This record gives sequence, C-alpha cells and structure tokens, in this order.
Amino acid sequence: MVATLLPVVTPFLRGRGYPVFPRVLLVLALASVVVGVALLYRDQPERFERLLSGDWASASTEAELAGTLMGQPFVPNEVYWRGDQLVFSESAGNRTRRSLVVRFDKAASLLQGTAIDLLPGDDGPWPEVVIQWYTGALTAPGLRRIPSAYTLSIALAPVGADKTDMTVHLHLPAEHATRLAGRIVLDGQPEWLGKSLNAPAPVVVEQAPAPVQPQGWQELSLQTLLERPVRFIGQPTRVLTVAGRSFEGVLKDVTGDRRIVLSLPQGANQVDFQFHPEDIALIESRARR
Repeated sequence: MVATLLPVVTPFLRGRGYPVFPRVLLVLALASVVVGVALLYRDQPERFERLLSGDWASASTEAELAGTLMGQPFVPNEVYWRGDQLVFSESAGNRTRRSLVVRFDKAASLLQGTAIDLLPGDDGPWPEVVIQWYTGALTAPGLRRIPSAYTLSIALAPVGADKTDMTVHLHLPAEHATRLAGRIVLDGQPEWLGKSLNAPAPVVVEQAPAPVQPQGWQELSLQTLLERPVRFIGQPTRVLTVAGRSFEGVLKDVTGDRRIVLSLPQGANQVDFQFHPEDIALIESRARR
C-alpha cells in the first residue's frame, strides 16, 4: 500500500532528490486505473460487483447466456416468460440498459412441445423480436422490431416441478448486429411446455401414404437409436416432430442428455438441429448409396 500511495505524495515533495519523470508517469498510471474502474462501474456494474466480491478470476463457461445487442455486449440478468412473450433484460439497479423480447402473440402455434426452431425462409407464423437499448443520458434510446427472417432455436426441459432448463440460439440479420446464445435455468415452467396444440391424427396421416416416401426409407426404432447410436451415425435420416414438421439430413450424434443431433444443409454451410425424444413422432433412416 505504501508503494502504491508514494507516487501520489512524492510530486509534492520537492528538493528531496526524487526524479520528476518517473513520479509523473506513476501518477498518470494510477489515474488511468481509477478512470478504468469508474468506467467499469458505470457501463458494467455486474462485473464491477464480481471484482469487489473476489469472483473476478472465475472464467465464464460457454453455457453462460450472453451475446451482443446492436454491437454492444449483452448479458441478460433477468430472463422469464411473460405470457406468450420471452423476455431477456439486462438491468443496472432500477434501470433497464438493454432488452430483447420474443413475442409469440401472433405465432401461438409454435408454443408446444419442448422445442422451437426457425430458419430464414421458413413458412408459417413468425414471432416478432423487439430490441431496445439505452446507452446513457447523452444518447437517445433505440427501438427496433424484426418480424421474421432470422435464426431462432429454443430447447426447453423441465427441471423438477418448478424450474425449466432452457437453451437459446438467436441470430438476427447482420444489420442489427444482435445475437444471443447459451443456457439458463428459469424459475417456473410455461403452461404450454410439453403439450401439443394439434391432435395426434396428423402423425398417422404423414406416415400412411406409402407412395410419397422415397424408396429405401425405413422406420427406425427410437429406443434402438438411443441405445446404439454408432450403427446409424452418418446415415441419411428424416425426423417428423409431434408438431407436424419434417426435417431431413444426416444423423450426426446423440448427446449425453439423449438429444438427437441432425445435420441439415443450408446453402454452402450446414446447420445442426437437436431433437428431444419426446418431440419426435417418427424417425426414419436410409442406408447411404
């Protein structure tokens, strides 16, 4: 502590033989530290609190829910379902600095089962994404609404009787400079979780007309796939969900929590989808030619 405070005191001690330039340089260094801590407290109070509490050395994991909103770091500290709306909010004290809301008011048919997956170009209703940000008193608040044409993947799993494990991947078009990815455990469970708005009849209708199915497709036992996935990895696979949506790609993996990973072509790239066994109505496989 004495070594830290001496540079502040020595500039006022003249004629003692201390060199001037090193003392001034140390004072400027200390001033930059103070300014940096002040800016950290103003812009990222949650990290400032971790610094004071001693948790600054703990590394953040990849599963932590974080991203960017309009090009600025976005780490929501409040995530919850408000009716048919999923709210991500980053607050400092009583002030909301940034928020992102996914509104399913006009796309209530997507709220069923345990997963929601949307890609640019998909047909059907789209939830509206509303982003708001507030950077300070000298800058006007911002607001944007994105009605469609973005990437959204939400997977939910009940944890006990009153919590929900949620994994999110959201990527808006490039001009919005907004993305969000990670995993979080929510308090409470949505009323629609695990339920289906459609009757089970469409599942029978999809697999009834044999001529529609390509030659070589064979129904695959879901239990067999989960127990011995190595036999089927790399084979063309088609998944029909309880919501009536069909996905065709290559079986990539079966994760440790029994989720089936399907790799689908998306232009020059590939997109991986994860399916919970409870969301799968029918799964078919075909040997590679």
